[in-house]
Amino acid sequence: MNFDIFHAYDIRGIYPAEVNEDVFYKIALGYAAIFKPKTVAVGMDARLSSPSLKESVIKALLDSGIDVVDIGEMTTDMIYFAVGFYDYSGGIIISASHNPGQYNGLKLVREKAAAISSDTGLFELRDALKENRIPTPPPKKRGSLKKKDILNDYIKHVLSFVDRSAIRPFRFVANGNFGFVGKPVKRIVNELGLTMIPLNFEPDGSFPKGAPDPLLPENRKETEELVKKSNVDIGVSWDADADRVMFFDEKGRFISGVYIGALLSKIVIKKYGKGIIICDPRTIWPVLNTVKQWGSEAVVSKCGHTFMKDKMRSMNALFATEMSAHYYFRDNYYADSGIIPFLLVLEHLSKEGKKFSEIMDPFREGHFISGELNYRVKDIKPIIEKIVNLYKNKGKTDMIDGFSVETDEWRFNIRPSNTEPLMRLNVEAKRPELVDKIKDEIVQLIHS
Repeated sequence: MNFDIFHAYDIRGIYPAEVNEDVFYKIALGYAAIFKPKTVAVGMDARLSSPSLKESVIKALLDSGIDVVDIGEMTTDMIYFAVGFYDYSGGIIISASHNPGQYNGLKLVREKAAAISSDTGLFELRDALKENRIPTPPPKKRGSLKKKDILNDYIKHVLSFVDRSAIRPFRFVANGNFGFVGKPVKRIVNELGLTMIPLNFEPDGSFPKGAPDPLLPENRKETEELVKKSNVDIGVSWDADADRVMFFDEKGRFISGVYIGALLSKIVIKKYGKGIIICDPRTIWPVLNTVKQWGSEAVVSKCGHTFMKDKMRSMNALFATEMSAHYYFRDNYYADSGIIPFLLVLEHLSKEGKKFSEIMDPFREGHFISGELNYRVKDIKPIIEKIVNLYKNKGKTDMIDGFSVETDEWRFNIRPSNTEPLMRLNVEAKRPELVDKIKDEIVQLIHS
């Protein structure tokens, strides 16, 4: 087994060289032995390798005497819902999220949909496998297997976050990026009387148009162009496993997750009252300003869905937001969802009676960002050290995740990716020329 497939908050690798049926069987045996669940929900994304990998995971769990509920084709946020709503003691989804089609992976959760990360047992599982400390399951009664369709309960759950009667019959473009998000979205469209113009909505695990990640600028053009020519109120795009959702205004302009996070912070505080809002350190000013304006407390946390969820639970936070378009809700078992933000935005637009651009422009006013810039480097640590030495006396610094520096006029965060061999840079400033200045300085350090 190539143990580099274990990342900070999930398992991912290329199929079949790095992840395959035998590897997943062993990992599932380890999951059973270490976390000792009684009943585990298992689902999969649309990747071509997912069905056979799912069967290996199920076999390992059954061999370990664990009962399995096969919930089939699904989005990642549906595994969180299933574990939380039905009170299962564990959950596994076979998915590599937004990675290209040759990848696959696993996300593991425990009871109450609590994610398993490097801090909460994932590396313990890795090390036990590496050291051959996972025993072969002793002969005993095999677990039971049943299939369950959770879609009806899931739809009721996500719709409970909004006043259905308030939502106007919007017309929107929806890019499914060839995943299974079409199942819940089509039901929601019918229930709310919406008009949808679908794009890449039929599942295709080969992902014929490249990596199914709408955060990549080259993957947004198709959606932007369709919105511009279709006379719609809003554009929406999900990544392949639909735990992230991204938005476009009626003019076809992509809206960064930091601005959507600020909007959702406002919506959630208005809906539930004052509380703690958590954000990641990449780009933070719009969220911090909005949360302060609405009399609540903002807390900056390490990036990554498992770390955000752990922080939320420890602080009983109302909501958490990442610039990468992960949005987490306390009433969604502290988990991220790609559907709940979509519904909350529709409800807010309905109540405000304004165009989406008019809603979002105030969040962007006087705030300029680089967007996430990715650099492939051989050795990240010495580069970070050079950047720390240059900037450590230029402003307020922190090492919450990577390295961040903040002044009154600009701020940046640079950090290693937890899922890819990349270094990620984000710059925000009160003037666009400052974004370029800081970005150019750091890029020069990276390449020097």
